[in-house]
Amino acid sequence: MRALPPITITPAILTSTTCAEPSAGEVAWGSGTTYAVGDKVVSPTTHRVYESLKANNLGKDPTLLANVSWWLDIGPTNRWAMFDLLRNTGTTTASPLTVSLTPGQRVDSIGVVGMVADTVTVTVTVSGATVYTASANLLNRPTGGWYDYFFGAFRYRQEFARFDLPPYTDAVITITLTKANGPVTCGGVVLGTSVYLGATQHQAESDALNFSKIDRDDFGTATLAPRRSVPRTVQTLRCRKTDIDRILQLRDDLNAVPALWSGLDDQESGYFSALLIVGVYKRFTINMDQPDDALISLELEEV
Repeated sequence: MRALPPITITPAILTSTTCAEPSAGEVAWGSGTTYAVGDKVVSPTTHRVYESLKANNLGKDPTLLANVSWWLDIGPTNRWAMFDLLRNTGTTTASPLTVSLTPGQRVDSIGVVGMVADTVTVTVTVSGATVYTASANLLNRPTGGWYDYFFGAFRYRQEFARFDLPPYTDAVITITLTKANGPVTCGGVVLGTSVYLGATQHQAESDALNFSKIDRDDFGTATLAPRRSVPRTVQTLRCRKTDIDRILQLRDDLNAVPALWSGLDDQESGYFSALLIVGVYKRFTINMDQPDDALISLELEEV
């Protein structure tokens, strides 16, 4: 199990991107325009989307605290949605989507989740020279036999993680998503330095909190209201006694802070996606019954 606390992606770190701002369908706020109730605008300074709550709002800058009764902040712009780590937001744009990040500090891990794309490639360059490249084909056909091999439906693999980036302080990290037909989507990018917690033990569980609503009338007829399900995992880890102090610090640092958690390093394992989650811990218990090793009970919930 590895935990990847994210660094905050700022405009200074986002060196370049092929996703425009405002994107298609987004309208930049104008001081000389009056907006109706429900109109949405974006701000190029805060990179947020605002919804008008009142009419006759001429000159009411949505980014100012004094105008919170006029505008509702409803989330990041399309360009910045891939950096807020919430599952219900993501960046969607024409293929290819290319994003270059200059962290200005040492990082050794990256996770890209919520993708709808054919391929993803991560490249690290230092002083213009490529020092690292990793890529994955995201379009696959799960097969359980010859019939599935020839006629099964193709599905997109949505997760990609690497924990072996060369930790240069002046590295430029470029992420490229491509799709042959239609736009690409990137749900989230997590970049930082990972912390190894321990080996995931047997009997790990993948579950989901289902918020769909199912009602039945007096005759048993069901009314279904599909809603979001929130993935969660329950895992037990075995860690060394000498790592406990470092793990305690991580537990404090990630209190109500989203991070990427990867139960397995082997990305070809059929369990890899089920045990990878971008979320927060609900339970982080350390059992120190053994003299040399400790057992960590970890319950994770996606944000």
